[in-house]
Amino acid sequence: MYRIIFLLVVSIGLSACKSNDKVVGSWEVNDVYRSTIVTPNTVTGEKTYVGPAINTMDAANTYEMYSLRSEETKQGLKSYELLVHLTYFSQWRYYDSATLENTPSSSFKVISREAGVCEEKGCIFKELLSIKLTDAFLKDHVGNGFQVSISSKAGMKSDLYVPPEYIKGYLKAVDGKN
Repeated sequence: MYRIIFLLVVSIGLSACKSNDKVVGSWEVNDVYRSTIVTPNTVTGEKTYVGPAINTMDAANTYEMYSLRSEETKQGLKSYELLVHLTYFSQWRYYDSATLENTPSSSFKVISREAGVCEEKGCIFKELLSIKLTDAFLKDHVGNGFQVSISSKAGMKSDLYVPPEYIKGYLKAVDGKN
């Protein structure tokens, strides 16, 4: 009996992961706006903006969590990046490059790598990555979003999509527009 209940719960969970949408509804622009965290630094006068995480699972069972992050200087200059946190099982993949809209990204950077809990079936691995973006790039993709492909030395690839509604809501928060 417990096995049937367990299988039912696992089946529902897996089917929920399978239905990840690439589309964010227009009503969600305001959700992204309201969920963007603004952290001012009273000493330096700088601000940090962190958008809400987009969570997906790919066909290789890679848990993908990514969001936009930016810093604004006291003078109002803004820098942007896409933070990508990939979690997977088995063995290290060593992500080492990214293409942004089919163009190799020269600003790809590995922030950290860590191995988590190890059990008889293998270990959990996490890699935190960053891709620098420009204000002009984000504004050019407000209408249709953008695609990022991250590749590893082990031959694995993760394709991420940042929808236009996410960009619109995030830029509204960063630009202080209501």
